[in-house]
This record gives sequence, C-alpha cells and structure tokens, in this order.
Amino acid sequence: MRRYYIDEFYSRHIMDFPKASKILDIGGKKAKKRGQFDIEKYCLKVEYVNLDEKTAPDYLCDAEHIPVEDDVFDGVVCSELMEHVLNPKAVLAEAYRVLKPGGTLLLSSPFLFRIHADPYDYARYTDFFYQTALEDLGFRKVCIEKHGGFFSVLADMLKHGAKEVQREGKIQNALKRKLFYLVVFWLTRKAFEWEKRDYFRQNNLFSSFTTGFGVSAVK
Repeated sequence: MRRYYIDEFYSRHIMDFPKASKILDIGGKKAKKRGQFDIEKYCLKVEYVNLDEKTAPDYLCDAEHIPVEDDVFDGVVCSELMEHVLNPKAVLAEAYRVLKPGGTLLLSSPFLFRIHADPYDYARYTDFFYQTALEDLGFRKVCIEKHGGFFSVLADMLKHGAKEVQREGKIQNALKRKLFYLVVFWLTRKAFEWEKRDYFRQNNLFSSFTTGFGVSAVK
C-alpha cells in the first residue's frame, strides 16, 4: 500500500513540470529504482544526490551540503528520505536554497511503517511538522496529502507479516497458508474502498492513521 501511494503521488505531480525542467533528486538512485515510478521516463533533466557511490550520483555528498549554487533547479524531489537524516530541517533548507524562485519541492515520507535502515532509520514526522517547517523556511502553497488510513496501515502490516511467514516457512499446512494470503489480499483491495467512506474519513480514530505523507510546496 505504501509503495502504491508513493508511485501515484509522484506520477501525478511530476506532470506539472514543463519538459526539460531541471530536477534534483535528493537521495534518489539512477538505477535499480524501487516501485513503478521512474522519473527518467519523463522529459526532464534529472541530477542525483546520494551518499552511496554505488548509485553513481551526480553529487556524492550528504543532503545538507550540496555543492551547487543557489536558485538552480526547477524542482527538488525528496522521496522517502526524511526518516533517514538526523536533521530534516537542514535538508529542507538546502532544498529551498537550490530551488529557483517559483520552483517546486515534492516530498514523501512514511509514518506508520516498519523501521527500515538505509543505512539508518531515525524518525517519523507528522503533517504538522512539515507544514510548520516548510512555512518557516519560506515555502508557500504547502499541500500535504495523507497516503491511506487505518486499513492501509493494517494491510501493509499483514502483507509484511505474510512475506516473513512465507520466507521462514512457519505455516506448513498448504490450506492454512493459502487462506492467510487470501485474507491479506482481500484486505488490501478492500482498504481502498473502505477509506473512501465518509465515516472512516471523518472519524477521529480511523483518520488519525496513515502510511505516510506526500508533500508539495513552492519556493
């Protein structure tokens, strides 16, 4: 569920950039990308920042100190990066610095999602954090989307559990194993349907859950 929302968010928003726009992908990879969204398929001039030299980045550096001048890029992408940095405000400030006036930041980050090292996983941040931090830096038109609700979170947890059970071979009975996978598959499909209902969207408890956020903001 988390990966679906990430792909859908970027596929929708990347179309707002004119052809040949200059984009900086902070923390992105040139090859072996995750998910279905591939920024290289669009007519954009993309450069990459990464600490891992194996990803062949254009800038081998951390996200707080990017060796480019001010006001260079039409867009900055920070996909699933914020949880892996110790000082997210400094990273957001650097994204603001390298953006041209009128340039757009696209950011996504998990919230209720498993701890995953890349190389480390430090924190989770709410929509209130992004709203406040971005506005304090001078960003405007800050728009924050929730990526799924209670049932999306539950479906992701069960899916990861199903994969682990399968990997370790904990359910030996073929029928029980099939039933378990069918329940996970059914819940994944129903999550989209249930979360469109007014009751779940307006209920304080159910609406307080999310797999993560998608954020857009303009310098």
